[in-house]
Formats: sequence, structure tokens, C-alpha cells
Amino acid sequence: MKLRKNILIVDNNSELEHLVKEPLLKQLENSGVSPIVVRAKDGAEAAIKSENQKFDVVLIDTEVPRLMDGGFVYGIHTYKNTQNADIVVISQKELTDLPDSLKGSKFFKKPVSPDELINALINLLNTQHHGQSKDPHATAAAASKYAVDVRVINAMIKATLNVFTQFGVTGINMEKAGPKSPHDPLMGEVSSAIDIKSQSFQGFLSISFDKGSFLEVVSLMLMEEQTELTQENQDAVGEINNIIFGNAKSEITSFGVQMTVPRVLLGANQTIPCAQGSAGMMIPFSTSKGKFYLTVVALPLKE
Repeated sequence: MKLRKNILIVDNNSELEHLVKEPLLKQLENSGVSPIVVRAKDGAEAAIKSENQKFDVVLIDTEVPRLMDGGFVYGIHTYKNTQNADIVVISQKELTDLPDSLKGSKFFKKPVSPDELINALINLLNTQHHGQSKDPHATAAAASKYAVDVRVINAMIKATLNVFTQFGVTGINMEKAGPKSPHDPLMGEVSSAIDIKSQSFQGFLSISFDKGSFLEVVSLMLMEEQTELTQENQDAVGEINNIIFGNAKSEITSFGVQMTVPRVLLGANQTIPCAQGSAGMMIPFSTSKGKFYLTVVALPLKE
């Protein structure tokens, strides 16, 4: 019986799929591996597909829309269904210009040779089939036993943008997501965090504001201009984040995720103790007055 191997191709125009699918199936026809090729048209669809299916190899074109500015690439070694996958990247950029999460990948600079690309995929699939060692980055990810649920992150992004838009915050821009050491202090001066847990995830989410963005949000919420951080207006961060977490709760709990009551952290350089093997990702946002930060930290799952 052949061993089925799933390949996710992140490719918005089917060019990569057409390039590799048929030659790959033909060359592996008489082997012990049966490849199943799945295509995602952008980073958002790749995140959704990787929630529902485990992949052994992920082939990424870095010029695909909604890929380099979202969570999929930066969390690819932490998502439960891609954390053990071998990553193959083709790009117009140099390897040194790519996010750290892709730097341990098999890399091809465009224009790529079809034969070289197909041979690389075949070698990876055959290596996995014969049980040889894998890429050290993937091995390290597997050993840490954590998984970030991208649906939770997307639900929080949506809830945050919805609530701030309702408040009347203007000029909100989501900037490029990236890894963040969970042992480093939270960004911003006013923060709130909430613990979340499911069968495949345990960790916390935090929202942190710098002075400018916080005063903008709290002024709109209180309908009175706030020009300095005070004990009174800083207490409002709990209410702001209660509204955001409440807005996201119904969607998040539908994924089987439990949430605790948010806790407020006032002052800069706040830290939340995390076990070794934890992993973090931060998404910065800018407004017309400042910045705020959404951070997700995954703790190692207990055996």
C-alpha cells in the first residue's frame, strides 16, 4: 500500500500547480508514495486549509497576495498541521530578505527550473517515506509541542477592527505580523491579556496600546478628550478589551476554545511568565494617533 503525502501549494494563479502536479504524479507512480496536491490561492486560504488537513510539504510562492503580511507564513512552524512539514519557497527576493520562519526552507530564486523544483519535492517526499532526518527547523518545532490556532487570531483581528471602527477610530492599518519572543516585555504602556485553551492549544492573547493610540481610543469611548495617562483612564483598558474579547467570544468558543476573564497590566515593559518552548507572534496596528499590538503566545501542550 502506498503512503499518502499531502502537499499544499500556495499559488494564486495555478501556475505552480500546473508546473509540478502531473510530473510529480508521473515520477512517483512506481514509488511507495502517493502525493495529494492541494492549492490555496492566498495566505488566508492557506491558513484555513491548514486548519482542516495535515500537510507534509508546503510549497510557497512569496508573491502570492495576503501571504507576507498575515499570520500564515510567520506561524507556519507552529500551526498543528504544518509544524512538521518541509517548506519549499520560490521568490523574487533573496533568502536573506524573507521572514525568519522561511529561512530554514528549501529555497529557489525565480525564475526556477521546473526539473530542480520537482526533484527537490521528490527528494523530500522520499526522505520522509524512508524515515530519514528532516529539516532541523521543523524538528525543533515538532519537539516544542505547541500549535497556534489561526482561526483564533483571525477572530481577534476581526473583533478588534470591528470594535475600534464602531468607536470611531480612524486610519487603522494592520502591519506585517512577525515572531515575538514570549519572554520579552509586551509592547505599549497599557495592556490586557486573556488566557485561552483548547484540546490543541493553550496560551494567551494580549492587546497593548502605546500612549497615543490608547488616548485616542479612550477619548472616543468616554466621549471626552484625554491628553495624559491617568489612573482613571487607564482602568478603561479592561473595559475596552472586555468589549473586544466579548465581540470575538462567540466565534472563538465555537472552535472549542475556552477563555478566561481578561487581566489588566498597566505600565510599560510588562511581562507574562512563559514556560520554555513557548512561541509568540505579534501583529502591530497603526492608527492616526499611535500604535497598538495584538500578541498571541502558545505554551507547550501538556502530555
